Amino acid sequence: MYNEEEAARPYARAWVQAAQALGILEDVRADAAALEAQWQGSEVFREWARTFHSMPRAKHREVVDALWGETVSRPTRVLLEALSENGLMAALPHVLQVFRRLADMAEGRRAVLLEFAANPSPKTVALLTARAREAYGPKTEITIRVAPELGAGVVIRAGDLQIDGSLTGRLRRLSRAFHQPEQPGNSLF
Repeated sequence: MYNEEEAARPYARAWVQAAQALGILEDVRADAAALEAQWQGSEVFREWARTFHSMPRAKHREVVDALWGETVSRPTRVLLEALSENGLMAALPHVLQVFRRLADMAEGRRAVLLEFAANPSPKTVALLTARAREAYGPKTEITIRVAPELGAGVVIRAGDLQIDGSLTGRLRRLSRAFHQPEQPGNSLF
């Protein structure tokens, strides 16, 4: 089965590596933000990207040059040309997502999301922020969100790690425990 993120990963990895080699990762981050805004803001762009345009390689380069010209860095131009040539321009949102994650890792940045069922106290936020920065480093970016659907408690997300201390999460785990077939060593009591 086709997985857009898996298809996007080699492009994003090469994009990050090229930006690092040239010492322009911040410029490329700005390119990525501009491309994301363009993708979100232009239905015409999204429709064009979803259609493979069979043409010679030089023509793909001309199209990229006409659309972005010198407004993007060289690694970004190369990326856009490669996506266009391979009929993968529609994968751009996935490439952008993977790029951000890889660029953050390359710079030692981590993004941590703290979701609370209700507005947390400043003391709770300070404690969890300090713990996250101890675990992931000083460049850890903390996002706080109130999600009443959690019922009570907090959910902490950092990359692939998720710690669900919410009432909704506890009820979901309890429900799964009641609906799993009985296995040795898997009893509730």
